[in-house]
Formats: sequence, structure tokens, C-alpha cells
Amino acid sequence: MKLNHKIIIFLTLSIINVCNPSGIKIGEPYKLGDVPSSISEVQDKRDPFFNGLKVEMIDLPGHDDLIFDRAKEFGYASGMDGWIWRLNFKTGKAEQWIKPPVNPAGMQYSDKTKNKILVCASRLGGETYGEKDRVGLYEVDIETKKIDPIILDLPKLEKEEFEKVYPFSEMPIFSLQDLNSSNSRPFSLCNDLAVSEDGNRIYITEPFERLDAAMGSGAVPEAIGLYPHGKLWMLDRNKETISLALNGFTFVDGILLEKSADGKEESVVFTETTKFRIIRAFLSGKDRGSFEILFENLPGLADGLERDQNGRIWTGIIKKRSGLVNFVHKNPWLKKVILSLPQKILPISHNTGILVIDPSGKIPLYYSMHDGSKIKDISVSVPFEDRVYFPSFDKTSRGLYSLPISSLEIKE
Repeated sequence: MKLNHKIIIFLTLSIINVCNPSGIKIGEPYKLGDVPSSISEVQDKRDPFFNGLKVEMIDLPGHDDLIFDRAKEFGYASGMDGWIWRLNFKTGKAEQWIKPPVNPAGMQYSDKTKNKILVCASRLGGETYGEKDRVGLYEVDIETKKIDPIILDLPKLEKEEFEKVYPFSEMPIFSLQDLNSSNSRPFSLCNDLAVSEDGNRIYITEPFERLDAAMGSGAVPEAIGLYPHGKLWMLDRNKETISLALNGFTFVDGILLEKSADGKEESVVFTETTKFRIIRAFLSGKDRGSFEILFENLPGLADGLERDQNGRIWTGIIKKRSGLVNFVHKNPWLKKVILSLPQKILPISHNTGILVIDPSGKIPLYYSMHDGSKIKDISVSVPFEDRVYFPSFDKTSRGLYSLPISSLEIKE
């Protein structure tokens, strides 16, 4: 492998006694392979973002997630300016709507009535927050704009486990009323969520556990460290309990629920973003307590997940994978050196893209990579009616971006 000059600089610096200033945990060596041929075979030879990209509501800043309500002709975006923005499709305008204590991230409606919104809120790298500005899951009443904290503290766990899936019958369960300062800790990073069909159970991803956890630039050190301390929590609103569903995965991010015949959740599909994997974990049924790797060696960092009306899975590839990433994860002794360097000098790809997978989660149907000139950092692909919308997790972004689904050459 031919090393570029930046890698040579890293190697030279490693001779010096450089520390890991933030105490980032560093995982074991991890070897990344070639992008699966099944994905390469469905790559769009064109770049769809150069033809047909629609940009509207240009007041809307960069944002992490989108939800829509066609009946009321509104949408909502979790802005990187700290606000939830309301998108008015009657007027074509976007406006700041409500500001949670910390930056909004993943959002879902609380139930089918769409009268309330559940929002994960976390610190954003580079921003300053007060002690009372708490990370966690919040609920917003759309009519009154009242915002209530749902869960801000999580149970302290007695032991560290890796790649552990808990079926319903074995989940560690904690009463919310019993949590106190001695047996709980603050939520590190509330990233994304999914809600059961009856609205009673909320699945919440916590990509990593760290006191100073943050999204964006604050998550870059974790992407370098590649330590498996990501978790999936399940909040039961009826029972007022919080349960641990997954433990010891690497940067648990986007989340989808899959139902069994009785309508309850049988499995969850989630992205292990910084490990370039998509995984299905079984919570019930004959495979309960196990997981299967749907994809590994992805071409980039898969972030949020959405399903369209046909059951297909859409994800955003927020950053393209680079050869440097492959080399560093294979040689973790370099990571303390890299973690001591300013982020601005690290070579980070500008390319971003999208991936569409069939309803089984196993067959790629479409893949495209964009050079970042028209849109940056696609955090998720959100299909809605005949278009697909692309939240851009970039502070300089302005506008609501979308493409006609018909313009994409999706394999049938």
C-alpha cells in the first residue's frame, strides 16, 4: 500500500510521546474489506444530484432529520441551529418553531394521531451548553408547543458486554421511578429513535457512552477510536420502565423496527455507522438473542434509516470511506496520535451518497455517490410520496433538498 504524505506525518509523530487528551476508548484492530460487489453493481453511473435536484425553503439550515404530515401539509426538521423547524407546504416557507434544551436530532411522531413529536436531543460539537441543558428524549405537543422531558437519565450497568442482543424475555429492566443519583447516569447522546405501532414502546439509540459526548465534530473521536460501547434502549411508556435491548456495538445509529405476526417487534435493523455495517438483531422468535450482519464493508458511513411505502430501506451515506480509514482501523496503535491532532487537518472526504435496499434488508437496489458540490453530508434519505428528501448535516447548508424517486434507477 502506497502511503500519502499525511499518513507519513502521522507515522512520524507516533515516535513522539503523544497522549490521548480526551481519554477516548480505542477498540481492537478491525480490517475493512472491499465494498460488496452487490452494491457496486447497482451504483448509478450518473450523479442524480446534478439533474433534477430541487432546493426549496432556503431559510432552512442544515438539519439531521425530517418528518412529514401530509394531512396538515406540514413537515418538521431538526435544525443544526438548535431549533426544530416547521415546514409549511401551503406557503413554501420554513420557520424556527421550537427550541429544545440541546440540539434536536432524530424525530418521530408519538403515535398515529401525529399530535405530538418525540425528539432525541443532544449536544452538538463546538457549541456551549449550560448544566441544566440536558441530553435526552423529549416530547413536543404540536398544538401547545409544550415540550416535556421523557427520559434524561439511564441506568448504570454493572458489566461491560460486547455484541450482546437481549430478547424481550431477558432484557435488563429498570423502573424509571427507582432511578436515582447512585444507580443512574446522564444520557450521553440521544441520537435516533423508532416507535412501536401502538406507541407504547420507544427504541432509542445511544451511539457511545461518554461524559462529554456530542454530535458532529464531537463524534469524530469515537469514529476514530472504534470502541464498541453503543447501546439500544427500549422505553415502555405503559410500564414506566427502561430496558436494555443491545449492548456493546459500535456507534449504534439509525434504527428500524420489524414486526412479527402478532404485531409486536420481532427484530430491529440498525446501522453500526463507524464500523460500516448494517445489522438485524432479533428480539423474539426462533432467532431471539442473535443478530445477522446484513451488510459490512459499506462504501461509507451509513447513518439514518427509513422505509418507503413499498417496504424498501433507504439510508444516507454521510461520508465516503477512505483508504486512510482502512489503514488506521487496521493499525489502532496510530489512533492516539491522530486523536491528539486538530480535526481540521484530518483528511475527510467531501463525498456523500444514498443507498436503497430491498424490504428483506439483504439486496441492494440502488447506490449513488455525490462529490458534495450540490449537497453535503446526507444523514438520511427520507422517502415521502413521490420524492425523496435529504437532510444535510452541515452548518453551511441552506434549504430543503429533494429528488423525484422516479429519477433514480432503482432496481426492481
